[in-house]
Amino acid sequence: MKIVIVGCGKVGTTLAVKLQEEGHEITVIDHKEKVIEQISNTVDVIGYVGNGAVYSVLEEAGARNADLLLAVTDTDEINLLTCLVANTLGVKRTIARVRNPEYAENAALFHDSFGVAMTINPERQLAGEIARILRFPSATRVELFARGRAELVSCHLPAGNPAVGLKLFELPQKLGLKVLVCAVQRGEEVIIPTGNFALAAEDELYMTGAPREVEKAFRKLGMLANPIKNVLITGGGKVTYYLAQALADRFRVKIIERDRKRAEELAEALPNAVVLLGDAADHELLTEEGLKDADAFVAMTGIDEGNILSAMYAKQLNVGKVICKVNTDHLKTLTRSAGIDSIVSSKTVTANTIVRVVRAYAAGEGEGNVRALYRIADDRAEMLEFAATADMTRLIGIPLKDLKLKRNILIACIVRKSRAIIPGGADVIEPNDRVLVVTSGQRLTELVGILEG
Repeated sequence: MKIVIVGCGKVGTTLAVKLQEEGHEITVIDHKEKVIEQISNTVDVIGYVGNGAVYSVLEEAGARNADLLLAVTDTDEINLLTCLVANTLGVKRTIARVRNPEYAENAALFHDSFGVAMTINPERQLAGEIARILRFPSATRVELFARGRAELVSCHLPAGNPAVGLKLFELPQKLGLKVLVCAVQRGEEVIIPTGNFALAAEDELYMTGAPREVEKAFRKLGMLANPIKNVLITGGGKVTYYLAQALADRFRVKIIERDRKRAEELAEALPNAVVLLGDAADHELLTEEGLKDADAFVAMTGIDEGNILSAMYAKQLNVGKVICKVNTDHLKTLTRSAGIDSIVSSKTVTANTIVRVVRAYAAGEGEGNVRALYRIADDRAEMLEFAATADMTRLIGIPLKDLKLKRNILIACIVRKSRAIIPGGADVIEPNDRVLVVTSGQRLTELVGILEG
């Protein structure tokens, strides 16, 4: 596909890299010449300097022949105007990044009046991801599939855990687990395991199953943490706003924001949260405001290094759950080495969403195409959700043990109506099933793509 990306900040640059890796022809537009020079030197893209909301700039960049335009500048209004101009130019589809909470109700208007096929709100999506982790504090990551009927949960396997040394086929027999370990990250290696794979201490496990069974598995592994009640958040940006909204019904939330005007805005908008004026870099302030007694700490300022330092301080105080926002890739390794395993990034959330949409567009938006996509294990593996249809004769009704799958592909879960099935060799895929697939090294766009040939 020919894709035009307008705006080359962190999100735009990440998208350019990911979509170029997917094999698409990428053109990028940004008003800063230095930014275009940098991305053109590191990624195989065509760069144009200019305002992407201007008709002549889009036309010169070849947008008229584009299959998709992504407007991801820092300004919502510019993104919407860019999509409107692109629509008049004849671009087939446009996607806009729209982050202002006040615009949330206007999605239908944007589609009808601006020709926007889809709006993306990275901050709201990231807030949802953090809220899921806080509701399941034993996990480092929680993703929902098939409308919440199945979960993908990651966790760190500590030394001395009863699962250490067991082969995966032994987990149901010896520990009574009714989940599937679908991927394992061991050091720098990512493994799509077979039943004979033996677990080791310090492995990062990715498990799928029904939410109730996942919770039971954590309990049987002795890894079910105490429920969270008190959450301390540093930074008062849009993610914090959405997160505090999501947590208001179940948690006591305290926010520390250093800008007085923003703190006053949050205090007015979030009556159920306590908003304090202060600098998150002041560790004495964090202590005074109850960091040691918090059940969870979420570092959400706009400065990655500051987030890492305050998260490390929270770990030193033995805060039960620490979540850290890090948008700079090379800092994520440093963060993990400090013992902080719940690392989140708004640009990663956006990239996952758009890659999934682009794959569906590229495959023709058929019923069996990818419905959800999450990158796991430092982006070296993927979990995808597909819908099975009756015309998939090479898949439907055939025992899984008789299917010839490509390498590094695992059918992790089958969701049939409201039931999540951990598949065995005798199970079959039926029409209307939702099928969860884990893969490493394959870029799947449709369910039948898991088969050899």
